Amino acid sequence: MRTLVVGGTGMLAGVVHALLDEGDEVTVLARRPERLPDTRARLLALDYRDMEALDRALTQSGPFDRAVVWIHGTAPEAPFVAARHVRGPYWHVLGSAVANPAKQGSRRRERFAALGNDYREIILGFVLEGNSARWLTHAEISGGVLHALHHDLKRHVIGVVEPWTLRP
Repeated sequence: MRTLVVGGTGMLAGVVHALLDEGDEVTVLARRPERLPDTRARLLALDYRDMEALDRALTQSGPFDRAVVWIHGTAPEAPFVAARHVRGPYWHVLGSAVANPAKQGSRRRERFAALGNDYREIILGFVLEGNSARWLTHAEISGGVLHALHHDLKRHVIGVVEPWTLRP
């Protein structure tokens, strides 16, 4: 299986290792190629904020059978550019802010549907510890993402997003 991982040199490094161990051909898109977690992965060294370079690199490397994509809000169109190069499940990793009860809903799902993607969401929550909370560790994030992939989940929250008032 040809898998694209965006964010695979940081919190998703464990996902890259596991998918390679499972026999996937993994392509990692990274701004910092020196942080590539596994030399068995194929590297696309570029900044996803450059939409033209992103589209060109994915056109040359794709199409992909599936993708796990973590893209910061500094490049709001990049997830849609990446989605055009994925013909199977597209797991979009999102920060906890998407679960904020005070925010209006987005049209994210509709935009992915218009592209014909098999869109799925993984929301990064937090961990409750007594009367306080902490952010997820990289290992917890990778484990939760792999759980979503292995169980083919359409929407998965890693950790919790409620009570929102305890968010770190």
